[in-house]
Amino acid sequence: MHSDARINARINASLAYRIAAVRRRTGKSLSEIVKESLDRYCTAEEQETPYDALAGFVGCASGAKDLSRSYKDELRRSLERSK
Repeated sequence: MHSDARINARINASLAYRIAAVRRRTGKSLSEIVKESLDRYCTAEEQETPYDALAGFVGCASGAKDLSRSYKDELRRSLERSK
């Protein structure tokens, strides 16, 4: 891609109105607003979600299906077996 790329996008009237309000309030050009918005969007998309961080651990263990309710009993049995 070139160092400077152009984009062309269609937006609805409501979004155009909101962007115009930002331009008036900030004094920024449309290009500045679009660049900043795309940069923020890309940065947010690049962030790892809590699920992404734990995805390798989800479903990787085995045990009773009701382990969330019976974990104390399972732990006690396991400790008794290890004696």
